[in-house]
Amino acid sequence: MNNRLDPTFVRAQIDALRAAYPQVADDEDQWLLSLESETDLREFLTIAVKRICEAEACAEGIGDLIREVRERQQRFEQRGEAMRAMAFKLMNAADVRKIELAQATLSIRAGQPKVIVTDEAALPPDCIRIRREPDKIAIKEHLARGEPVAGAELSNREDVLAVRIK
Repeated sequence: MNNRLDPTFVRAQIDALRAAYPQVADDEDQWLLSLESETDLREFLTIAVKRICEAEACAEGIGDLIREVRERQQRFEQRGEAMRAMAFKLMNAADVRKIELAQATLSIRAGQPKVIVTDEAALPPDCIRIRREPDKIAIKEHLARGEPVAGAELSNREDVLAVRIK
């Protein structure tokens, strides 16, 4: 990035303009005209918008790629499970409990018992795990109605940058 498009340099230009012409800062139209003619703010913001768009496009593309790779991973996992099930069935059909191959040894062994919950409501408290987390939507609704919520409060509004692409 050349010096003219360095945010520190642009900020220095703005500060110098404000210091040299403090009366202009009170008139929005005059201030905007001065910023455009005396600083590189507009050029910097144009490049910033371009980079915002590029970054968002890359993030979206990577998100798509991640979804595709996860789907592919699931297909490979399903393929592996299907091949495991087929090998298991064939070994059972052949009445073979163990086969040694060059790359692996396959053996049928007793598996571990699995927990089957038949009535969740009947489980004792020490067998229940409850995940506790704040419901920020409900908290915000209470606070918006002016109802106090112990342990929570609304922050002050912070300005945000809105970018609308034409």
